Amino acid sequence: MDGDPEVQGRGVPTTPVTRVFVVAPTPMARAGLRSMLDSAEGTGVEAVGGAASLSTSDPALADADVLLVLGEDLLDEAAPSFPGDDHQSVLLLAEDEGAVSKLRAHSPRGWGILPPDAPQEELEAAVVAVARGLVVLPDALAGRLFGNLQDFGEPPEPLTSRESEVLGLIGRGLSNRMIATELHISEHTVKFHISSLFAKLGVGNRAEAVSRGARYGLISL
Repeated sequence: MDGDPEVQGRGVPTTPVTRVFVVAPTPMARAGLRSMLDSAEGTGVEAVGGAASLSTSDPALADADVLLVLGEDLLDEAAPSFPGDDHQSVLLLAEDEGAVSKLRAHSPRGWGILPPDAPQEELEAAVVAVARGLVVLPDALAGRLFGNLQDFGEPPEPLTSRESEVLGLIGRGLSNRMIATELHISEHTVKFHISSLFAKLGVGNRAEAVSRGARYGLISL
């Protein structure tokens, strides 16, 4: 049977593709990480390229949603001309918690750290999370850096209901335009609310806002 053509044309909603560019020092390491990503089923994660350095001229680097970097030394080599911008996130495979300050200094859209031997399921989940603008850390590292995330208290200045809505949508990875559409307001108004909530939370970018918002119990990660 051919089936209903209108139903076939509408199709089933698909998972948005998260494009990942793998940066690792050796061809074997790059191939291994790309194989893990490409074998993911149902996550929408796709490896779109790879290189030994963040300074590569490969156009796939600029088009990627997530930069998966093996080893914090590669971040040092890229500074201060880090290629990431406000649409890109970074997931670093490293053991040293000192890499946190480096990632925050680069201020990518979302960022995370995992041990280099993280299992495939954990790697996939972390890639999707940072692509949405979230912060991902191993439990032990998060505990050392932030302590208990529960009962952190209230922010110095409470957010308005609209600012809380905007923060929640930022946590879901929505862009300014998407937030404007969701809330039926202008992008200019969205930017105003973001600037205000940044000031109240004492943060300078979206990833820090999500992390700080989670610590205050304003949103859930």
